[in-house]
Amino acid sequence: MAWTTIRTAVTLDLPAFTEPVEIHHDPAQHALLALDPATGESEVLTTRLPDLPLLPDEAVVKDWSEHSGLAHALAEAGVVELIDAIAVGPYAATAHRVRVLTSGDAA
Repeated sequence: MAWTTIRTAVTLDLPAFTEPVEIHHDPAQHALLALDPATGESEVLTTRLPDLPLLPDEAVVKDWSEHSGLAHALAEAGVVELIDAIAVGPYAATAHRVRVLTSGDAA
């Protein structure tokens, strides 16, 4: 994957992210990654839905299990813009199609 840093020192309002993280983006893979610069630990924040066509600046963020509330936290931090909610899998869990905001998009 070809990651590009799009944000540094992002604070996400979620229990799993107690310290500011860097956000990295790979548009070819429609992926976002959070990196803790102090420890080097990283976590992929997106999921793949092969049947859902996405533009290069779009990604899918799941909103269940340990990622509950993640899409909204990323939006509140100015990392993404929520586009729509998607029912996923046999239990119709919610995921969010998002537009990744690069530094040029930020207000």
